[in-house]
Amino acid sequence: MSGSYSRNKGRRLEQEIVNLLKDKGIDAKRISMVETGREIKGDILIEDTWKCEVKGGNQVPSFLYKANKDGEEILFARKDRQKWKVCMDLDLFIEWALNQKKS
Repeated sequence: MSGSYSRNKGRRLEQEIVNLLKDKGIDAKRISMVETGREIKGDILIEDTWKCEVKGGNQVPSFLYKANKDGEEILFARKDRQKWKVCMDLDLFIEWALNQKKS
């Protein structure tokens, strides 16, 4: 039961992000591993370029929200011996993505 609930929750979150981006003029779609023959991995594809993962609920560490409490717009994070990751507010990402489309 919890497996299908989690899967449905994931789909809802993915579709929510796709709809938010499309409303701002950014091409986004959920990735169907069936349609792509499992060649494209990830949850959503933005502008046919950026493969993205969508996480929600308890999977999202609370430090992501605490780190930006003083108004910082972008968070850079890296675990030991891992690649750097970047996290930013959705509004800032939308602004950045729209500027990329113009270039």
